[in-house]
Amino acid sequence: MNFIFLFIVLFLFHLAPGLSAQTNTPATTNAPAPAMKVTSETAPLIEATRETLTKWVETKQLISKEKSDWASGKDILEDRVRLAEAETTTVREKLKEISVAVAEAQKKRDELAAQTDKLKATAEKSKAMVIAAEKKLRPLLPQLPEPLREKLKPIIARFPEDSEKSSASLAERLQNVLGILDQASAFNSTVASVKELRTFPDGTRAEVTTVYLGLSQAYYTNREGTLAGIGHPGPDGWVWKPDNSNGKKILLAVHYLEGKEKGTTFIDLPVKIQ
Repeated sequence: MNFIFLFIVLFLFHLAPGLSAQTNTPATTNAPAPAMKVTSETAPLIEATRETLTKWVETKQLISKEKSDWASGKDILEDRVRLAEAETTTVREKLKEISVAVAEAQKKRDELAAQTDKLKATAEKSKAMVIAAEKKLRPLLPQLPEPLREKLKPIIARFPEDSEKSSASLAERLQNVLGILDQASAFNSTVASVKELRTFPDGTRAEVTTVYLGLSQAYYTNREGTLAGIGHPGPDGWVWKPDNSNGKKILLAVHYLEGKEKGTTFIDLPVKIQ
Protein backbone atom coordinates (compact mmCIF):
# COMPACT_ATOMS: atom_id res chain seq x y z
CA MET A 1 0.00 0.00 0.00
CA ASN A 2 2.91 2.31 0.82
CA PHE A 3 4.39 1.66 -2.61
CA ILE A 4 1.07 2.51 -4.37
CA PHE A 5 0.91 5.79 -2.45
CA LEU A 6 4.51 6.53 -3.38
CA PHE A 7 3.77 5.84 -7.06
CA ILE A 8 0.85 8.30 -7.01
CA VAL A 9 3.00 10.99 -5.33
CA LEU A 10 5.77 10.60 -7.89
CA PHE A 11 3.22 10.65 -10.71
CA LEU A 12 1.68 13.87 -9.40
CA PHE A 13 5.14 15.33 -8.88
CA HIS A 14 6.08 14.82 -12.53
CA LEU A 15 2.65 16.02 -13.68
CA ALA A 16 2.58 19.17 -11.48
CA PRO A 17 4.40 21.59 -13.87
CA GLY A 18 2.07 20.65 -16.75
CA LEU A 19 -0.96 21.25 -14.62
CA SER A 20 0.42 24.60 -13.57
CA ALA A 21 0.97 25.58 -17.20
CA GLN A 22 -2.50 24.52 -18.14
CA THR A 23 -3.92 26.65 -15.35
CA ASN A 24 -2.10 29.80 -16.49
CA THR A 25 -2.76 29.29 -20.28
CA PRO A 26 -6.23 29.45 -21.84
CA ALA A 27 -7.54 26.09 -22.87
CA THR A 28 -7.61 25.21 -26.58
CA THR A 29 -9.47 22.43 -28.18
CA ASN A 30 -7.42 19.31 -28.86
CA ALA A 31 -4.15 21.17 -28.10
CA PRO A 32 -1.37 18.89 -26.78
CA ALA A 33 -0.06 19.58 -23.27
CA PRO A 34 3.21 21.37 -23.23
CA ALA A 35 6.23 19.39 -21.91
CA MET A 36 7.35 20.04 -18.34
CA LYS A 37 10.38 22.26 -18.26
CA VAL A 38 13.01 22.16 -15.55
CA THR A 39 14.54 25.55 -14.92
CA SER A 40 17.39 26.62 -12.72
CA GLU A 41 14.86 27.80 -10.19
CA THR A 42 12.80 24.59 -10.00
CA ALA A 43 15.70 22.11 -10.32
CA PRO A 44 16.92 22.43 -6.67
CA LEU A 45 13.38 22.16 -5.40
CA ILE A 46 12.70 19.09 -7.50
CA GLU A 47 16.00 17.48 -6.44
CA ALA A 48 15.32 18.26 -2.76
CA THR A 49 11.84 16.85 -3.07
CA ARG A 50 13.19 13.72 -4.75
CA GLU A 51 15.77 13.21 -2.00
CA THR A 52 13.14 13.75 0.66
CA LEU A 53 10.87 11.20 -0.96
CA THR A 54 13.79 8.76 -1.30
CA LYS A 55 14.64 9.11 2.37
CA TRP A 56 11.00 8.76 3.26
CA VAL A 57 10.79 5.54 1.23
CA GLU A 58 13.98 4.24 2.87
CA THR A 59 12.59 5.13 6.28
CA LYS A 60 9.35 3.31 5.56
CA GLN A 61 11.31 0.30 4.34
CA LEU A 62 13.50 0.39 7.46
CA ILE A 63 10.42 0.64 9.66
CA SER A 64 8.85 -2.28 7.81
CA LYS A 65 12.06 -4.33 8.23
CA GLU A 66 12.26 -3.46 11.91
CA LYS A 67 8.65 -4.53 12.38
CA SER A 68 9.36 -7.81 10.58
CA ASP A 69 12.53 -8.36 12.60
CA TRP A 70 10.71 -7.49 15.81
CA ALA A 71 7.93 -9.97 14.97
CA SER A 72 10.49 -12.70 14.33
CA GLY A 73 12.48 -11.73 17.43
CA LYS A 74 9.30 -11.67 19.48
CA ASP A 75 8.50 -15.24 18.43
CA ILE A 76 12.01 -16.32 19.34
CA LEU A 77 11.84 -14.52 22.67
CA GLU A 78 8.46 -16.05 23.42
CA ASP A 79 9.85 -19.52 22.63
CA ARG A 80 12.81 -18.82 24.91
CA VAL A 81 10.50 -17.60 27.66
CA ARG A 82 8.39 -20.76 27.37
CA LEU A 83 11.54 -22.88 27.41
CA ALA A 84 12.88 -20.97 30.41
CA GLU A 85 9.56 -21.41 32.22
CA ALA A 86 9.60 -25.16 31.47
CA GLU A 87 13.21 -25.40 32.69
CA THR A 88 12.28 -23.40 35.78
CA THR A 89 9.43 -25.82 36.50
CA THR A 90 11.78 -28.77 36.02
CA VAL A 91 14.40 -27.19 38.28
CA ARG A 92 11.80 -26.54 40.97
CA GLU A 93 10.64 -30.16 40.82
CA LYS A 94 14.25 -31.32 41.01
CA LEU A 95 14.84 -29.02 43.97
CA LYS A 96 11.82 -30.54 45.70
CA GLU A 97 13.17 -34.03 45.04
CA ILE A 98 16.61 -32.98 46.27
CA SER A 99 15.06 -31.43 49.35
CA VAL A 100 13.22 -34.68 50.11
CA ALA A 101 16.40 -36.68 49.46
CA VAL A 102 18.41 -34.38 51.72
CA ALA A 103 15.81 -34.76 54.46
CA GLU A 104 15.92 -38.54 54.10
CA ALA A 105 19.73 -38.50 54.11
CA GLN A 106 19.75 -36.33 57.23
CA LYS A 107 17.33 -38.74 58.87
CA LYS A 108 19.59 -41.66 57.96
CA ARG A 109 22.62 -39.79 59.28
CA ASP A 110 20.83 -39.09 62.53
CA GLU A 111 19.85 -42.76 62.82
CA LEU A 112 23.40 -43.88 62.04
CA ALA A 113 24.77 -41.38 64.55
CA ALA A 114 22.41 -42.73 67.19
CA GLN A 115 23.43 -46.30 66.32
CA THR A 116 27.08 -45.31 66.42
CA ASP A 117 26.65 -43.77 69.86
CA LYS A 118 24.82 -46.89 71.00
CA LEU A 119 27.54 -49.14 69.59
CA LYS A 120 30.22 -47.03 71.26
CA ALA A 121 28.42 -47.31 74.59
CA THR A 122 28.04 -51.07 74.09
CA ALA A 123 31.70 -51.34 73.12
CA GLU A 124 32.73 -49.50 76.28
CA LYS A 125 30.58 -51.83 78.41
CA SER A 126 31.96 -54.87 76.57
CA LYS A 127 35.51 -53.63 77.07
CA ALA A 128 34.89 -53.17 80.79
CA MET A 129 33.44 -56.69 81.00
CA VAL A 130 36.38 -58.19 79.09
CA ILE A 131 38.89 -56.40 81.32
CA ALA A 132 37.09 -57.64 84.43
CA ALA A 133 37.01 -61.20 83.05
CA GLU A 134 40.73 -61.09 82.18
CA LYS A 135 41.60 -59.88 85.66
CA LYS A 136 39.60 -62.74 87.22
CA LEU A 137 40.96 -65.39 84.86
CA ARG A 138 44.63 -64.44 85.03
CA PRO A 139 45.28 -65.78 88.57
CA LEU A 140 43.28 -68.92 87.73
CA LEU A 141 45.35 -69.92 84.70
CA PRO A 142 48.12 -71.64 86.76
CA GLN A 143 45.42 -73.65 88.56
CA LEU A 144 44.17 -75.31 85.37
CA PRO A 145 45.09 -78.99 84.92
CA GLU A 146 48.23 -79.52 82.87
CA PRO A 147 46.47 -81.26 79.95
CA LEU A 148 44.06 -78.34 79.69
CA ARG A 149 46.85 -75.79 79.98
CA GLU A 150 48.68 -77.54 77.14
CA LYS A 151 45.56 -77.40 75.00
CA LEU A 152 45.05 -73.70 75.81
CA LYS A 153 48.71 -72.81 75.32
CA PRO A 154 48.16 -70.68 72.15
CA ILE A 155 45.37 -68.72 73.84
CA ILE A 156 47.30 -68.29 77.11
CA ALA A 157 50.25 -66.95 75.08
CA ARG A 158 47.98 -64.15 73.78
CA PHE A 159 46.51 -63.38 77.18
CA PRO A 160 47.54 -59.86 78.24
CA GLU A 161 49.68 -59.33 81.30
CA ASP A 162 48.10 -55.92 81.91
CA SER A 163 44.50 -55.65 80.72
CA GLU A 164 44.51 -51.86 81.01
CA LYS A 165 47.42 -51.51 78.58
CA SER A 166 46.61 -54.27 76.09
CA SER A 167 46.90 -53.28 72.42
CA ALA A 168 44.95 -56.30 71.15
CA SER A 169 41.53 -55.72 69.64
CA LEU A 170 38.46 -56.13 71.81
CA ALA A 171 37.18 -58.94 69.56
CA GLU A 172 40.44 -60.91 69.95
CA ARG A 173 40.48 -60.45 73.72
CA LEU A 174 36.83 -61.49 73.99
CA GLN A 175 37.56 -64.56 71.86
CA ASN A 176 40.45 -65.49 74.19
CA VAL A 177 38.29 -65.17 77.28
CA LEU A 178 35.46 -67.20 75.77
CA GLY A 179 37.91 -69.81 74.49
CA ILE A 180 39.35 -70.39 77.96
CA LEU A 181 35.92 -70.47 79.59
CA ASP A 182 34.51 -72.89 77.00
CA GLN A 183 37.45 -75.29 77.23
CA ALA A 184 37.51 -75.11 81.02
CA SER A 185 33.78 -75.77 81.22
CA ALA A 186 34.07 -78.75 78.87
CA PHE A 187 37.02 -80.17 80.84
CA ASN A 188 35.21 -79.69 84.15
CA SER A 189 32.24 -81.79 82.96
CA THR A 190 34.32 -84.86 82.07
CA VAL A 191 36.60 -87.44 83.68
CA ALA A 192 39.89 -87.28 81.78
CA SER A 193 42.54 -89.98 81.83
CA VAL A 194 46.01 -89.03 80.51
CA LYS A 195 49.47 -90.60 80.44
CA GLU A 196 52.18 -88.50 82.06
CA LEU A 197 55.81 -88.69 83.18
CA ARG A 198 56.00 -87.76 86.83
CA THR A 199 59.04 -87.01 88.97
CA PHE A 200 58.81 -88.37 92.51
CA PRO A 201 60.35 -86.94 95.70
CA ASP A 202 63.31 -89.38 95.51
CA GLY A 203 64.17 -88.08 92.02
CA THR A 204 62.94 -91.08 90.08
CA ARG A 205 60.67 -90.66 87.07
CA ALA A 206 57.95 -93.01 86.01
CA GLU A 207 55.06 -93.12 83.61
CA VAL A 208 51.74 -92.79 85.38
CA THR A 209 48.10 -92.51 84.44
CA THR A 210 46.45 -89.45 85.85
CA VAL A 211 42.69 -89.27 86.23
CA TYR A 212 41.24 -85.73 86.41
CA LEU A 213 37.80 -85.31 87.93
CA GLY A 214 37.04 -82.02 86.28
CA LEU A 215 39.10 -79.05 87.42
CA SER A 216 39.26 -79.72 91.15
CA GLN A 217 40.56 -83.24 91.84
CA ALA A 218 42.97 -85.75 90.29
CA TYR A 219 44.60 -89.10 91.04
CA TYR A 220 47.66 -90.80 89.55
CA THR A 221 49.12 -94.30 89.66
CA ASN A 222 51.71 -96.38 87.86
CA ARG A 223 50.84 -99.62 86.05
CA GLU A 224 51.31 -101.69 89.21
CA GLY A 225 49.45 -99.39 91.57
CA THR A 226 52.53 -99.13 93.78
CA LEU A 227 53.20 -95.44 93.11
CA ALA A 228 50.11 -93.32 93.54
CA GLY A 229 49.04 -89.91 94.70
CA ILE A 230 46.32 -87.27 94.87
CA GLY A 231 46.35 -83.79 93.37
CA HIS A 232 44.37 -80.59 93.63
CA PRO A 233 44.84 -77.03 92.28
CA GLY A 234 46.83 -74.52 94.31
CA PRO A 235 47.55 -70.79 93.91
CA ASP A 236 50.71 -71.42 91.87
CA GLY A 237 49.69 -74.66 90.15
CA TRP A 238 48.61 -78.15 91.02
CA VAL A 239 49.76 -79.65 94.33
CA TRP A 240 50.50 -83.40 94.29
CA LYS A 241 50.65 -85.53 97.42
CA PRO A 242 51.89 -89.16 97.32
CA ASP A 243 49.32 -91.70 98.51
CA ASN A 244 50.58 -95.18 97.74
CA SER A 245 48.05 -96.72 100.14
CA ASN A 246 45.27 -95.94 97.66
CA GLY A 247 47.29 -97.03 94.63
CA LYS A 248 45.28 -100.22 93.99
CA LYS A 249 41.97 -98.35 94.20
CA ILE A 250 43.20 -95.67 91.81
CA LEU A 251 44.48 -98.36 89.44
CA LEU A 252 41.06 -100.05 89.53
CA ALA A 253 39.42 -96.73 88.63
CA VAL A 254 41.86 -96.40 85.72
CA HIS A 255 40.97 -99.90 84.50
CA TYR A 256 37.27 -99.05 84.52
CA LEU A 257 37.96 -95.84 82.57
CA GLU A 258 40.07 -97.74 80.02
CA GLY A 259 37.44 -100.49 79.66
CA LYS A 260 39.61 -103.20 81.18
CA GLU A 261 37.02 -103.79 83.86
CA LYS A 262 33.34 -104.36 83.11
CA GLY A 263 30.25 -103.63 85.10
CA THR A 264 29.93 -101.08 87.90
CA THR A 265 31.41 -100.78 91.35
CA PHE A 266 31.94 -98.25 94.07
CA ILE A 267 35.53 -97.12 94.65
CA ASP A 268 36.24 -95.24 97.84
CA LEU A 269 38.87 -92.56 97.22
CA PRO A 270 39.78 -89.49 99.28
CA VAL A 271 38.51 -86.16 98.05
CA LYS A 272 39.69 -82.72 99.12
CA ILE A 273 36.96 -80.11 99.20
CA GLN A 274 38.07 -76.49 98.98
